[in-house]
Amino acid sequence: MKKLIAAILSAAMLITISGCSKGSDASDTSGSSETSDDTVSLSNPVKKTEDGDIDMEVALQYETDFEALEASLAKREVDNSLPVSLNARNNPKTMKIWNLLKENYGKKMIAAQQLMNLSKQYEDRVYYNAVEDIPAMKGFDFIFATGNTPDRGFVDAALDWGKTSGGLVTFCWHWNVPRDVDNPDLGRAFYMDHEGVKIENWSALNATTPGTKEYEVAVHDIDLIASYLQELEAEGITVLWRPFHEASGSWFWWGLQDSDKLLIKDGTYPDTFQRLWYMMFDRLENYHKLSNIIWVWNGQSKYCTVDPNTYDIAGIDFYANKVDHSPCSTKYNELASYSHEGKMLALSETGYIPDPQQCVDEGKVWLYYMTWNGGFIYDTGSDDNANGTPILDFYETPEPNPKRLSNDLLKEYFSNDAMLSWNDLADMDIPYGEHKLPQSLVNWKYFKDEA
Repeated sequence: MKKLIAAILSAAMLITISGCSKGSDASDTSGSSETSDDTVSLSNPVKKTEDGDIDMEVALQYETDFEALEASLAKREVDNSLPVSLNARNNPKTMKIWNLLKENYGKKMIAAQQLMNLSKQYEDRVYYNAVEDIPAMKGFDFIFATGNTPDRGFVDAALDWGKTSGGLVTFCWHWNVPRDVDNPDLGRAFYMDHEGVKIENWSALNATTPGTKEYEVAVHDIDLIASYLQELEAEGITVLWRPFHEASGSWFWWGLQDSDKLLIKDGTYPDTFQRLWYMMFDRLENYHKLSNIIWVWNGQSKYCTVDPNTYDIAGIDFYANKVDHSPCSTKYNELASYSHEGKMLALSETGYIPDPQQCVDEGKVWLYYMTWNGGFIYDTGSDDNANGTPILDFYETPEPNPKRLSNDLLKEYFSNDAMLSWNDLADMDIPYGEHKLPQSLVNWKYFKDEA
């Protein structure tokens, strides 16, 4: 995943808790709305300027009171039968997705695929060519949604996937921040250091500290993401939201850095990750009151654990160094060891599809697995076969990456009752959208069938 994201980066770079707010007028509920078929108050509209940017004068009026937030969370009983978002509990459409997850957890594993190419979606072609089916959930990314020239391509793709195909939606965020907060012209990055592109002057701790430049960037970007999530909410689309992923590593600016690990050893770690997580949770849950979020915590370290009342699903990302279609039981047990008891567990990123029958046989049925994109699915002909463009036949059909899967393997896995695919969703109570093939697949299929 790091190699593929690096390639993308290179191209892109050239609970209502009253004690958590300063300024009670920071949010305005006058624009709250109702769904057409279920009466439910939706979130507080994000305040924007006339040119469509975040109104920072309003946004900065709200500050997270970390002490009050954590104290209030600690007083709440952990109820794994319901979403941690009190707003989500009052949104019938979100609850339908929640019930789908809970009813299938431990029995069926949801097939998921991270999206890459927005127009072609070659991964879908690999699946459909083999089994006339595709994964039930797609992974999207807010990677390009902030910065000087925001690109909402993934947002529009998620809206189309939900509305047209009735598929499940998950989002992560490779959060690009200024490489030098004092010199924004230097560009943005999310990797701490990649091929000479370094984040040189940015403090993750300052990003949670009012009055700093980092804090203003963080508030602006979080609120912009909130506005995109509200667009999905308005269409009744639930998002499995996975911010600050892979926090156990030092490659992302929000992850545990070498300096953090030294502080951990000394017992003086400043809980930077936790502050980032709580600030994100507080702004989306208590300030904007989004009702369509199911929270996925992907800290994957005991040093990044957060209050269990702030996440519904615990995820771990695992890329095996050799062919491995096992349930990844060691990783399952590892994740369970530092997650709150009873939380649903997900293989939130992987390089290999786990064998659903083995998962059942070993009692390690992940809520979902999400295979990474590109060469993790299709044949590129490159040495590591994880990067590059697909090798296509005359009909623009890619072949499966022979080092990772095959048509026969896909047929075996997708025919297993323990796998929940997109075809299965047709018989389930998905509260939004139709059940039509994505247009990119329709176009490819027409050309292939007519040729």
